[in-house]
Amino acid sequence: MLSKIRNVLPGDEVPSGGSRSLGIHGNRASVVGSLCRVSNHLFVVSKTNRYQPCIDDIVIGKVVLTSQDMHKVDLGGTVGALPSLSFTNATKRNKPEVSKGDHLLCKIVRMGTEPLLTCVGEGFGKLKGAVLPLSPWKVRLLYLSDTLSIVGKKYRFRIALGLNGFVWIDAEKDTDVRDIYHYLLHEDG
Repeated sequence: MLSKIRNVLPGDEVPSGGSRSLGIHGNRASVVGSLCRVSNHLFVVSKTNRYQPCIDDIVIGKVVLTSQDMHKVDLGGTVGALPSLSFTNATKRNKPEVSKGDHLLCKIVRMGTEPLLTCVGEGFGKLKGAVLPLSPWKVRLLYLSDTLSIVGKKYRFRIALGLNGFVWIDAEKDTDVRDIYHYLLHEDG
């Protein structure tokens, strides 16, 4: 599980041992944030609200333009391209109905001038319910922490986390959606 070691500034020395990634260059921190460990892996969680798209990221976007062959999806600062046939079981005769304003759970499969998206796979596609903003750094922490299992002991819900800073919550009652969202907003990892 995720354990927070301490807060770091650029240039602060990072303990030796284990693998390193985000926010660490050599044996020093390269960004302001919290030095964290998962198993034997060190990284710095920087509280930034800027999302940089990467291949294999799971994102939640809003359809801003639709045509016969392609949909444009706003990922919050970046617009991705989603081919009409990039849905599970989609064919030229059997395409899912996607309209402007729909929210989609997608995966980034290629980067270029704009991210290429796909909705192939279980759970991907159109989302019905509440899509709410949540800082990208908080979403990354939710993937690593046990916060969702703690919330799951109190509420029955389904959730999708978009690394681009959006969260979809589906619960039996609207008040549960509100309570879960407020808990996630105020959770600091």
